[in-house]
Amino acid sequence: MEKKKRFLKLNITGLIMMIAVMLIIAGCAQSSGTSGNTGSSKEESSSGLLKIGFILSQTGTFAPLSEGIINGFKLYLEEHNGMLGGKKVEIKVEDDEANPQVALRKYRQLVHSEKVDILVGPISSAVVYALRDEVEKDKKVLIDANAAGDDLAWSKKSNYVYRASFSNWQNGSSAAKYLANNVGKKAVILAPDYPAGKEVLRAFKAAFEAAGGKVAKELYPKLNTNDFAPYLQEASAENPDLIYAFFTGSDGIRFVTQYKEFGLKGKIPLAGALEFGDELITQPTGEAAEGIITGINYSPYLDNEQNKQFVEAYKAKYGKLPNIFSVEGYDSAAMIDKAVAEAGSVRSEDLIKVLKGISFDSPRGPITIDPATNNPIQNFYIAKNELKDGVIVPKVIEMVKNVTMPETSPFE
Repeated sequence: MEKKKRFLKLNITGLIMMIAVMLIIAGCAQSSGTSGNTGSSKEESSSGLLKIGFILSQTGTFAPLSEGIINGFKLYLEEHNGMLGGKKVEIKVEDDEANPQVALRKYRQLVHSEKVDILVGPISSAVVYALRDEVEKDKKVLIDANAAGDDLAWSKKSNYVYRASFSNWQNGSSAAKYLANNVGKKAVILAPDYPAGKEVLRAFKAAFEAAGGKVAKELYPKLNTNDFAPYLQEASAENPDLIYAFFTGSDGIRFVTQYKEFGLKGKIPLAGALEFGDELITQPTGEAAEGIITGINYSPYLDNEQNKQFVEAYKAKYGKLPNIFSVEGYDSAAMIDKAVAEAGSVRSEDLIKVLKGISFDSPRGPITIDPATNNPIQNFYIAKNELKDGVIVPKVIEMVKNVTMPETSPFE
C-alpha cells in the first residue's frame, strides 16, 4: 500500500513538472513572439522618422547662399507640419567650409555616424564633385540643392544624385542669344577661377557665338577677389559692346559695386548670370545693379499665384524677400516630400525609381527632373534690373521655356 502511495506521489510530481516545463516552453514561445512584435514596433518607429543631413557652406563667401537654402527648406517643413512624405523629419546641418576635404569628412559623419536617410546640398561645384563618388559607393540619395557643376549631369552623372537647382550650362546659356541679338556682338566675359566660373562662361561663349556674337577676352580673377579694378581696366580696354560676368555671394556684391565705382555703369552694358538678378546681390548693391540684364530662373516678383503665397509666407517668417537660394531649399523639400510619398519608402533604391522624371510646381514655375541628366527642366526669364521706389526689380523681358540640358556634353 505504501509503495502504491509513493508511486502515485511520484507520478503526480512528474505530471506537475511536465506541466511546468510545457508552461515554460509556451511562455518562451509567447515571449519570442512578443519580442518580434516589439522589434516590429521599433521598425515602424524608425521608418516613421526621416533623417536628412545637410552639407552646406556656412562660412565664407557662400554663407548667405546656405542661409537661403536652410530658410526655404524649413519654411516648407513648417507648412507641412514638420513632415515629408508622411514622415516626421529630423535634420542635421554640417558646414563644409566650401572645402572638398572638409565636406568628405562631414559627409562620412552624417552617413556613417548619424545614419541619415537622405543628403541635401552642397553649394560649391568643387564640393559636389568630391562627394559624388562617396554617394555612389554608399548608394545614398543626394538632393543637390545648389551646386551646378555640368559634369554631374554628363560624365559624372549618378543614379543617386538629383539636382533641384540648375546647371552651369543652363545658367550661362539662357540669356546669350538675347544678348547677341539685342545688345551687341562683341563681349568680354569674367568669372571666378573655379569650376563653376569656367563652366558658366563656357556655356555663355558657346551660345553667344552660335548666335553670331564673338567673345574678345576671358578673364578669371581668383575666388574672393577684393579688388576688381585691374580686371575692369583690362575688360574695358577691349571696347566691347557688353561685359558678361558670373560672380556670386560677396564676390558678386563687390563686382557690381566696383563696376559702378570704376565708371563703367552706363558706358558698357553689364550682363550676367542669374545671380546678378537675385535679391542676394541686388539688395545690397542697390542703384549699382540698375540696368544689368540677366537670365534668371526665379524672382520674388514673378507673377504666379504659388510665388505670391511663397513670398508672403517667407516675408512673414523671416522679415525679408526670398531669393533663388530660398527657392532651391523650398524645392529640395518639395522633391523629397513627393519622392518619399510616391516611393512609400526612404530606401535609396526605392527613391531613385521615382526621382527620375518627377514633376512638381515651384514658385519659379513647373519643374521636371530630366531622367536623361537628373537635372531640372525649367523656365528661364530674360530680365533687366529696374530701380523702383529705391528697390531693384528684375523686369521680365521674355521667357525661355523648358530650358533642358543636352544629354551629353557638347564640349567634348
